[in-house]
Amino acid sequence: MGKPSNQNISSDASLKIERASAIKLRVCHVASTVEGAKWMVEQLRDLRDHYGCDVTAIVSGERGGLIDMLRAEGIPYHVEYMKFGSLREMLQVPRAILRMALFFRRERFDVVQTHLFFSMLIGRIAAWLADVPVRLAMIPGPFHLEAHISRWIDRATGWMETAFIPSCVHTLRLYKEIGVADDRLSLIYYGPDERNFIPEEVLPANIRAEYGWPADTPLIAKVAYFYPPLPKSRWVPPVIQERGVKGHEYLVRAAPLVLNEFPDAKFLLVGPGWFEHGEKHREEIKELVRTLGLEESVIFVGYRKDANRILREADVAVQASLTDNPAGTVEALLMECPTVATRVGGMVDTVRDGETGVLVNPSDPDDMARGILQMLRDRERALSLGRAGRKLMLDRFTLHRAVKDLHELYLRLRFRRKRNFYNPPVSLWRLIVAIPVCCYLCFRVLFVDTYIPVYLPIHLARLRYIPRRLFYRVRFLLSHARGVAGRGRSFLRRLYKNS
Repeated sequence: MGKPSNQNISSDASLKIERASAIKLRVCHVASTVEGAKWMVEQLRDLRDHYGCDVTAIVSGERGGLIDMLRAEGIPYHVEYMKFGSLREMLQVPRAILRMALFFRRERFDVVQTHLFFSMLIGRIAAWLADVPVRLAMIPGPFHLEAHISRWIDRATGWMETAFIPSCVHTLRLYKEIGVADDRLSLIYYGPDERNFIPEEVLPANIRAEYGWPADTPLIAKVAYFYPPLPKSRWVPPVIQERGVKGHEYLVRAAPLVLNEFPDAKFLLVGPGWFEHGEKHREEIKELVRTLGLEESVIFVGYRKDANRILREADVAVQASLTDNPAGTVEALLMECPTVATRVGGMVDTVRDGETGVLVNPSDPDDMARGILQMLRDRERALSLGRAGRKLMLDRFTLHRAVKDLHELYLRLRFRRKRNFYNPPVSLWRLIVAIPVCCYLCFRVLFVDTYIPVYLPIHLARLRYIPRRLFYRVRFLLSHARGVAGRGRSFLRRLYKNS
């Protein structure tokens, strides 16, 4: 019998996927947060509405903006507390993994897709234990791959995943560097809902009139949360230790250089602080603005639901992150807003220097000012870059494209194997294997990466004080002994005299 041709094999595979597309997939997304993550809600909603998937979310609490969005879209969710903030919380992780694995087995999902590092770690192990057919990690940014501890944890447990979904080329390269094979990597960008970013249909926010500025006032807008500076730690990439990841301070320091040439320009910082520590950082940026005497030029707009309308009106959009995914560059370019971004992470995928925007060096106020001035000096060229940017965004960086690519990936991975999944003996065997794996992870994180570099030097430093302490302790004991002996002799003398 002759060997089948590649054409027949390809035809059979296409037919198999076409038949599979008629099957209703059960899909679960996991995110260890109760705020943000709008992209997860939009992905689940469109997977349900456009591809007929039965969707569920797992989140880490009962209250928050993410919970409100899930309820508004009618997406069922399950709460599993995923916290690593203290030793006590870390010791609860095995229980969380087992509970989640039992939930997966009970619901029998075809696909479990995780977002964010901590939910990726817990969801990855739980889905593997439960024998979920397709286990995916969609990576919202390169942060955890640029930090020492989270990078090795991902490398040590990544074999449990069916595949990875890096969402920028930089993250894709980082996964290749730690040894992930090409056939387990699928580049899919987090795309916003393009229906909310149609320049012809979105009215400008009229921010100039709102603040009483002239109609020709140059507007430079940065739309981003204020994330707090992170401490020096092996959990944090060196480039952002003790600095705000979104780079607000560098934009503020670039402002005086822009104002020298465009004194009427206004810098709009749109967005709130990320929880309490984020608000504290926002106040620190306000203090920097006051110190530089920029109160009239740098405006803290706060949270705005109409951020797309502000981008519609702005002359320049800026993203000054020190590490990031494409971030807010996608929304800005969808609105045809001329965009300046730092040359980091996934922003080089969207802002192509001289083609769709201007790239500048991170943490460099002088270069950032150069990029902004380049846009303000030549408005026609800036607008042409914005138009080219929207064309690129519509091609690769939309919610429609992301969901389409995800569904195709689900089908391809779900039906490429013949083994029946959710096999109890397989789960039992994996549980036995998982025990030493989890013990190794705990030992390395707590002892090798925490105790040895952090606490051991403190304990060793204390050793040099032992001889001195011993000397003073011995001297005290000798002095005390002499005192006792002296009092004893005095007592005996008195006793002798009285007798």
